[in-house]
Amino acid sequence: MTNNDGNSPGIDWDGELTALMESSGIDPAQLARRSLAQRVGRWIIKARAAIGAIVVTIPAMWLIDASGAPVAATVPLTVWLAGWIGYGIWVSAARPDTATLAYYLKDLATATYRAGSRQVFERSRPARVRWRAWRAARPAQATA
Repeated sequence: MTNNDGNSPGIDWDGELTALMESSGIDPAQLARRSLAQRVGRWIIKARAAIGAIVVTIPAMWLIDASGAPVAATVPLTVWLAGWIGYGIWVSAARPDTATLAYYLKDLATATYRAGSRQVFERSRPARVRWRAWRAARPAQATA
């Protein structure tokens, strides 16, 4: 372990972890990262509720949309089916509590806002250039 006599350089975390693994019956020399196929397989198994919801509801949404029924009749059903997709994603995410959901939704909202504002800023450049040229061409007005 460590000692607190002031002469020690600190905790040897690698040594401590190795000792803990060996005491638990884990051989550190045998550890290796899983292959890509194994990692993808694990991800698919974890996401099977979301995948199932998508596989079932998307064709149903297409059928509803192609049915020719009035929008007032199809939108509630389509929204309900989208809710089932959301429920499948929630189940696949191990049913996180509201604090965890709020944290990830905040990150998603922030990323969406930043991407949207960047896109708007890029698209509005010609208008900003014209506005600056118009301002520069106006005679300077004296402010009182």
